[in-house]
Formats: sequence, structure tokens, C-alpha cells
Amino acid sequence: MQVSAVQRAGATATALLEETLESAGFWRLIAGSAGRIVIKPDLDFYAADPHCGTDPALVEHLIDVLHDRGYTDVVVGEARNETDDWLHNRDPMMVPHLVGYRFVTPKGRPYEVIDLRGVGEIHECWREAAVRINFAKNRTHEDCHYALCVHNLAGLAPSREPVEEACMHVLREAPPHFNLIDAFVSAHGGGGHRAPRPLATHTLIASADALLADWAGAARMAIDPYASPVNAAALRGFGLPPGHQIEGDLSPYPLWRNVHPLLARTARQRRRCTGAGTLSAAWFQTVDRERFAMRDFYTDRLNAFVAPLMSRVDDNPRSFWLAVALNVLLARIDGLIQAQHTLFSKDRLRRRAASLVVDLDAFPPQAYDGIAAGLAPYEQLLRHVPPNEAGLRWRHVDGAVLFGGEHVFPIAYEQFTRRVDITRAIQYMNDYIGGATVAVRRDGRHRIVHQAERNLYLQQPNWMALFGGEVIDVEKIERVSYGPGRRAIHWRTVASPNGSASVDDGCVAFERTLEGQTRVRVFARQQFTLPAALKVLDFDLAPGVRDPIIESAYATFFAGTMANLQAAYDGRDFRIGHDAQEESPQRAVPRFLATAAAAVAELLRQRHNSGNVGDIAAWVFGSGAGLASGAPAGPTPVDIDAQGFRHFAATGAADEAAGREDQLLAGVAALARDAPDFVRGLADAVHRDLDRLANPGPA
Repeated sequence: MQVSAVQRAGATATALLEETLESAGFWRLIAGSAGRIVIKPDLDFYAADPHCGTDPALVEHLIDVLHDRGYTDVVVGEARNETDDWLHNRDPMMVPHLVGYRFVTPKGRPYEVIDLRGVGEIHECWREAAVRINFAKNRTHEDCHYALCVHNLAGLAPSREPVEEACMHVLREAPPHFNLIDAFVSAHGGGGHRAPRPLATHTLIASADALLADWAGAARMAIDPYASPVNAAALRGFGLPPGHQIEGDLSPYPLWRNVHPLLARTARQRRRCTGAGTLSAAWFQTVDRERFAMRDFYTDRLNAFVAPLMSRVDDNPRSFWLAVALNVLLARIDGLIQAQHTLFSKDRLRRRAASLVVDLDAFPPQAYDGIAAGLAPYEQLLRHVPPNEAGLRWRHVDGAVLFGGEHVFPIAYEQFTRRVDITRAIQYMNDYIGGATVAVRRDGRHRIVHQAERNLYLQQPNWMALFGGEVIDVEKIERVSYGPGRRAIHWRTVASPNGSASVDDGCVAFERTLEGQTRVRVFARQQFTLPAALKVLDFDLAPGVRDPIIESAYATFFAGTMANLQAAYDGRDFRIGHDAQEESPQRAVPRFLATAAAAVAELLRQRHNSGNVGDIAAWVFGSGAGLASGAPAGPTPVDIDAQGFRHFAATGAADEAAGREDQLLAGVAALARDAPDFVRGLADAVHRDLDRLANPGPA
């Protein structure tokens, strides 16, 4: 396996592509392939510039050279990696047309663009292709530092949350056969993909292995290949191919600018927000508004104020620090909202789907079968601890808490086990918010005996959310046993994707009592990671404070779990939270915040445009800096053609300069005229939102 990095300062992009294909052994790799070839370029364009995504001219030339070699069944796959439903003209077939794809190559070969977005699974066109080509762009990324071949797979996954797991899913299920990085005109800069800056680097990188291609791409950016959480997860999960070779120069590009680590970390915190993460991405993105206009007023106003900050983070320290502050502020606001829901209104939380990250092939059958024996010493140790007033037992062992409790349901064992599935025992537990389950092995009666799960729970105790505690996220392998009058599931934690737990092992057993009723036994060995804000405190030095907290938390957990088991037997819904697609009153809070933020941004923008260089907006942008060109409020399309394209009236630069004074006077007059109505409207919106919060109705 090799990676080729080909750089020729005087070569054309198309000639460089042909040289790179030869150097990387592309033709040897696909020799004898019969069937469709699918090319997946990076189509996360927000402007029709070659540095904003994979250059359409290179993609079309690749189609031509494939045809020249006899490979005529070639299609382009459209599957963008970023959520962009806040813009007009972003339908799958519109973006390629608006950014330069002509659907006919320079040699007259027509090609089809296919929507590769997966629904429930990876699209069959990509999965079943004879040759899968991943054609990424050489670019920095706002929160991942860089986004190359591995990152370009995110759009192919059925779910893109989080992006690390989406890319891992595609690498595991349908990896590309060949990978290219278009670094002829690269996109660099401290704003990442939010404000890409062109840099002529005259390079193409190619390899049959996506991770190896990215390894070379990161080297040329002079950045740690593990800096991207996407690539870090893939490198730890798959690793580089053994015995690989590197052909070409991997020295850093001259004049290259990477994203500052502080900006990337705070942007990542903002992106991971449940509410503000998706909403705020639209505010930070620079956009060609003539091609891709904003859909709503709030997004338009906030984008007009915030996006210019990202364009200037490399040049203006004030813009850099304000961008960092906005990231932190949005993350903190969203964290407080989620903490409030966690403590007082769990039904407003969004349930989460999270696929397994660990490689299940790494665990042989004996790893599952040995779980019960591994837990036996801890269970035996706990049996000798006297129960507390609530009838529960617990103690410390090696930094972890051993916990146990039992409860008898006055329900016949046979009836209980028919209605309550032992394989779902963990999902019945208190504060379970989501995850995924995979059956690994079944017995002769088709019952699951080996199983793997990823489980997400709310912070334990819940008030840890106030201090920035992470949702507990653990991956487990499990052994299910069936015997006369007893069913049990034992589990062992094998990973914690977010580092929230060191240990979360345990067992749940359903047993028939002498009276024929059902006894439920629960045992757990747990050690969760404290939030950073509490790590400075050593609670082990204050057992008088520590022990009541532990007893209260486990009493709440056990009581809630038993209530959930009863509800499962009765056929009642017991899960907390709501599905992502359902409407929820929690949307009132982000809408209220967006209303207020849009008002502030608009007032600052108007003051800046009025020429008052001493005000806040001038301090932020600099006395000589303007806002992003063409930032009209909420444009209305002048026409919608038969293909669904929305057309907007463009303002020429000369016309804008000639009419600047008239526009300024008109804008000031309109602001003065509309201010009372705006304030009344804002007050009405606030009143409606607060009223909905106070009387949410059904979630």
C-alpha cells in the first residue's frame, strides 16, 4: 500500500491528476473491474470557487480519462457532509449545477449525478459499486482542524451525528477503493471551512487507503494527524496499513495557516450542543448569497454579523477572540438549558441514537462467556455488606463503587419474563437516553446469548450536568444465560467513547421465588469520570459528604429502574426524552434566544453601516472593515423556474457604490420608522415563547 503526493508548480490541474493516478497505481488497482464506478467529491460548497470544494473540472477530467480507458459507466455521487437546510437552492441536484458541474465532460461524455444520502443504511449505489472513488478537498476545518478523505465520507452515512461515528460506519461497511485529495488550489485559514481562503499549492495526493492519504495530507499541513477527532477515531480503530510506502514530498506548504487550537476546541464544544449546535453553524458560515440565500430572517441577520468574524480571525485579534467568546457563550447557554431539562423536565431531552464504535471481531466467544466469572469476586464481596435503610448494599473497591439491590414483584415469573425481555435489561434502567444493540450469537432456540450494546445515560447524579458533566457513554459486551427459574445478563465495559466511565460492569437477573413470584437482582461495579470543575476536589477525603451523595444517587437509580420494569410489564411507555423528529416545547428557548440575538446583531450592523466608527461593531470589525458583501435581510426570490431553482436579484458593486449614501439614509429612516413595531413584535414573540414554556402542553 502506498500514498503518492505529486506536486508540480508549472503543471495544469488535469495533467497533475493523470500523473497522480499513474504514480499511485490507480489503473493497476481497478484493472479488470466490471460495473459502475462512483465518484464522491466534496460538495460542501457555499460559493462557486474552486477552493471551496473538489474542483468540478478535475472530477469531469477524471470521468474523461476513465472513459478513455474503457470504463464508461461512471456517475458522480452527491452527499454533502454538512447540514445546510438553512439555505435555499441546496437540493441534491442544484448544488452541483450552481458550483460548476456541467453534467457533460469537456470531451462530450454525459454523466449522471446521483443522490447518495443514505436512509437507514448506506446507499446501495455506493455500497454495490465496482469501484468507489473518494475525491476530497484539501481544506482546514473549523472544529476538526482539517477535513480530507475520511471526513468526506460523512455524507454517505445514514446518520451524521456525531461525524466521527458516521465516518467510522462507512469505513467499516463500505470503504472507498481509491482516494484522492484535490490540493491544486487549497482552502486554508484560521476560519476553516466557515471562511476558506484560497492558496495555490499545486498538489494532488492519492492512495487506496483513506487514512494513509489523510496522513500525508495532514503532514503537508504541518498538523498532527490525530488533531482531527474524526481521523483520530479512525486511526485508533483501524490504523495505517502495514508496510505502507510514501512517494513524494511531505514537507509543509509555504504560507499555510491552520485553525488555532483554541478556536477549534471551542467550536467543537459549540457543535456538540444539542440545541444551538445545529442552529449556530448557519451563523458562522460565509455564503455566496446570490446562489444560496438564507431561508429565514433570524439566520440571515445573525449570519450577516457573525460570518465576517470568521473571515478575519487570521488578521484581526478582536475578531478571533469574539469568535472564541461566541463559541463558549453558545456552548454554556445550551449546557444550562440541557442541565435544566436533565434536572426538571427530562421529557424535553432528545433521545440519542449512537452506533457501536468498537470492533466486535476483536472479542472471541470466550470473552463473552468469561464475564460472569470475572464479576463473581465482586458480587461475593458485596454480599457480606449489611444493607442500608433502603435495603441496598454498596461499598468502594479500587476507586469504583460496588452496588447491589433486589426487589420482588408480585407477578408470576412466567408472565413477567414473557413481557419483560432480559436482553433489554440495561435499556430499562433509570435515565437511559439512547444507544444501540447488536445481537452477536444465538442459541439453538434463536435466543440471544452474546450481545453488544452502546448505552447512553444521563449524568449520575443528574446535578453533575450543572458542572459540565458528560452524558455517560459506554460500550459493553454481554452474556445472557437461561436456566430453570432464572434468566440473567452479565456485561463488561470495553470502551467509553467520551471518556465518561472507567468501569461500568454489572448483572441483572430475573429469578422465580418459592412462591412463584419474580425477584429482580441488580449488581453493578461503576466508576464514572468527574467533570473538570469537580476534579480539583478529592471527595474521598470527605466521606461524610461523599457517602450520602452515593447513597442518594443509587437509591434514586434503583427505584427508577424498578418503576421502569413495572411499566415495561404493564406495556406503558417508560423511556425519558422524545425522538429527534418530534416537536418539543424546548424549541421555544432557542427561538427566543435567536430572536434576541438577531435584534442585537441587526442593531450593531446598522450602527456600523451608519459610519459610527467608535461603536461596538466598529471595534469588532475594525474601522476599515466592512461586513460580508451582499448581506440583504431575508431576500425574496424574484422567480422560481421549472427545475425548482430560486433566482434572486443581484446588486452590482458599481450600483452599490453609487447609491451608498441614498441607501444609508433610507436604512436609517427605515430603522427609525420601524423601531416601535420591531420592539412590539419582539415583545409579543417573547410573551408567546414564555407562555409556551409555562404551559408547554403535550411534549
